[in-house]
Amino acid sequence: MTDEELQGIHSKILVIAEYFDTFCKENGIEYYLMGGTALGAIRHKGFIPWDDDYDTFMDYKNYAKFKKIAKEKLDTKKYYFQEEDTEEFPLFFSKVRMHNTTYIEKDVIGRNMHHGLFLDVMCLNNTYKNKTLRYLQYLAARIINAKALEEKGYITTSRKKIIILKIAKHLITKRIKRSLLKFIRRLNNKETKYIGHFFGRAPFKRTSFKRSLIGSGKHVKFESLSLPVFTNVEDYLKVRYGDRFMELPSEKVKSQYPSHAYIVDLENSFEKYL
Repeated sequence: MTDEELQGIHSKILVIAEYFDTFCKENGIEYYLMGGTALGAIRHKGFIPWDDDYDTFMDYKNYAKFKKIAKEKLDTKKYYFQEEDTEEFPLFFSKVRMHNTTYIEKDVIGRNMHHGLFLDVMCLNNTYKNKTLRYLQYLAARIINAKALEEKGYITTSRKKIIILKIAKHLITKRIKRSLLKFIRRLNNKETKYIGHFFGRAPFKRTSFKRSLIGSGKHVKFESLSLPVFTNVEDYLKVRYGDRFMELPSEKVKSQYPSHAYIVDLENSFEKYL
């Protein structure tokens, strides 16, 4: 992907991000930039220059509220709410996609779903202070995520991952999936000292952190916008990326985060390509 194409993607995502921010403010929904998007905000004052992703997260209470209100109030002339854990989208996070754009990932070519440009909305789950119990939540998430990836059509050349996907396909029934998801979210109606994001690509030790890092939140510059991050966002980024998160990564590390898209068209609907 050329720098010009990436800049075009960033410009469009920024339009979605501004709408999403306004939508959340108008409906009393708290959210924060997460992962590489939060890192970009702090290190680059916007997008990581080589990244085509935009990630947010909410605690469970706000996530449940967002899913409900998005189905009622989202501007459906311009945007599409792609809800988690559905036949269309079996993964365990949701997306807001832009109509009249194309952003088709390789493993979902031909899949009957909306393929517009998007931002991700992830859910933070309350978790245990005890590291062993926390790991069991993480493990449960990895198991049902493997099942969801197999259903989505995930493509990999890793022999280990192929075997895991095949095992998940045949062994993880709907009943088992519901039980594991219930276990992952069983603390979400309680106050806990720790909170975690278990459905991302981060290794276990980088998935959870003290709730106190969230604080009351603060706004930082992100391109032309002012967007919310944790009060102690730098401490969160240390958990997620290590103490040297402000240093630019090597080309080897950058290569581990390739573009998500296989077909991109920012002016025409994905339906043109189906």
